[in-house]
Amino acid sequence: MAACILEQIAAFVKTALDELVVSGAASSVDRPLRTGTPRSPADKALVLYQDDPALDEEAPMGFKQWVQPFAVDCYVKPSDASTTPVDTAVNEIRAQVEKKLREDPTCGGLALDLRIAEPEGFVAANGAFEGVRVNCDVLYRHVEDDPYSRS
Repeated sequence: MAACILEQIAAFVKTALDELVVSGAASSVDRPLRTGTPRSPADKALVLYQDDPALDEEAPMGFKQWVQPFAVDCYVKPSDASTTPVDTAVNEIRAQVEKKLREDPTCGGLALDLRIAEPEGFVAANGAFEGVRVNCDVLYRHVEDDPYSRS
C-alpha cells in the first residue's frame, strides 16, 4: 500500500535535504525515531522533525486542507582551529536549507505550498555546539475521507 500524502511529503522533504549532503553543504540528515537532541551532533548535521498539523478552514468543499509544520535543526560545531565566526557558519547552513526547501514548494506536486517560517537559534548548555532551527509549513490537501489521495 502506498504511503499517505503526509508521509510522502515528509519523505520528499528528507530527500531534498539529503541532496545537501551530496553537495557537501551538510554532513548528514536524520529523521529520528524519537524526538530529542542527537547524542553527539556533528558539524553541519541536519535533523528533521514533524510537528502537529493544523486544520486549514480554507479547503474547498469535499477536501481537508492542512498546515503541516516541519523543523530542521541545523547543528554547527566548528573545530577549535576554525577562524570563521560561528554566526557565519549558522547563517550559511540556514540559507542552504531554506533554499533547498523552496526549490520545489509543491513537494513534487504533493502540496500546495511550502513556506519558510521564522527560524530559532539554539546553543548547547555546555557550549559544545550551536545551531538554528529552520521552520517551515507545508500546506496540503486531500479528499475529505481519504488521506492517501492527492488533491
